[in-house]
Amino acid sequence: WIYSRDRQANYSNLPPGAYTFKLAATENEAFDDEPVQSYSFVVQAPYWRQWWFILLCLAASGSGIAWFIRQRDNRLKREATLKKEKIESQFEALKSQINPHFLFNSFNTLITIIEENPEMAVEFVEKLSDFYRSILQYREMEVISLEEEVELVQNYAFLLKKRFGDNLSLTVRSGSRQAYIAPLTLQILVENAVKHNIISKSRPLNIEICAEEQYITVRNNLQKKIAMEISTGFGLQSIVNRYALLIDRAVRIEETEGYFSVSIPIIKNGKE
Repeated sequence: WIYSRDRQANYSNLPPGAYTFKLAATENEAFDDEPVQSYSFVVQAPYWRQWWFILLCLAASGSGIAWFIRQRDNRLKREATLKKEKIESQFEALKSQINPHFLFNSFNTLITIIEENPEMAVEFVEKLSDFYRSILQYREMEVISLEEEVELVQNYAFLLKKRFGDNLSLTVRSGSRQAYIAPLTLQILVENAVKHNIISKSRPLNIEICAEEQYITVRNNLQKKIAMEISTGFGLQSIVNRYALLIDRAVRIEETEGYFSVSIPIIKNGKE
């Protein structure tokens, strides 16, 4: 018991727990004859010491650690995928470099031109040289300017037109603004159009390349060969996969009875 003449009792900083406060009062100090009053109460722990708060903190910490691990794993997977796609892109470029079928046709065309127009043969060799030089130069790059890609595909189209003549046409409207694109993208799409469609005097193939605000589109009239050339679809799928890593806008592919088109996202400032 604590004896006091105060009419108030203050207990500060009580630890959390259940308590019973007992009180006896007397006028003559004969406490044994006085009844004892009691009051029970509970001091609650602060919220940061409550079990639910501790559990919540543990759950939040666990979620944070799990999120960090997932982000790290996703980053590592993206880096590994990007490396794989880069290797595949280089492989595709290598295939274009040493494509014996294209070289065979180019040399046959060159032989014909030499016999008919020696001056044109010189220009043909220059364009062929420029085309392969560009492939060697760009194959290690992640992106190149749209202007550089258009120049490459125009050299490629020049070589094709010497073979197909007026049966093949390529129209390019790329604009003059600064923009970027994954190297060889347009060349692969033009190559696919030539590979899979009939090209003749009665059924000419018309390829259009048109740049818009967000996309550059390669479109051709659709006239599929009856006997399709063997294709793994690697070229187009490689473009789709690569752009999924380069930019948050997807490659758009559209096919109707009359035409086939692929719209490639334009990359501004060399990055997104």
